[in-house]
Amino acid sequence: LERALTLISNGDINVEVVLAAAPAQHRLMVKTPKVLNKATGKETWAIHTFSVSNWGSQTLAFSRSVQAKGDGAIKAISSMAWKVLKKSK
Repeated sequence: LERALTLISNGDINVEVVLAAAPAQHRLMVKTPKVLNKATGKETWAIHTFSVSNWGSQTLAFSRSVQAKGDGAIKAISSMAWKVLKKSK
């Protein structure tokens, strides 16, 4: 979720365009832009991929935060997320 919000807040994904499309097209419309790799001189999506080098420290911090909250908080957060997902269908 954090990765998605980061891509949206950076303007890499335009939510309005995705939501304006037909539901069957939503998945096809979510594409991150290519960025110039200075080392190779080629455009690539690698900067936006989910990898340890791109997201390792954030993922570890999130994991520790979730573990510190305990099972009750995790169940409450999951329940709220499912309610939001069901409303969007």
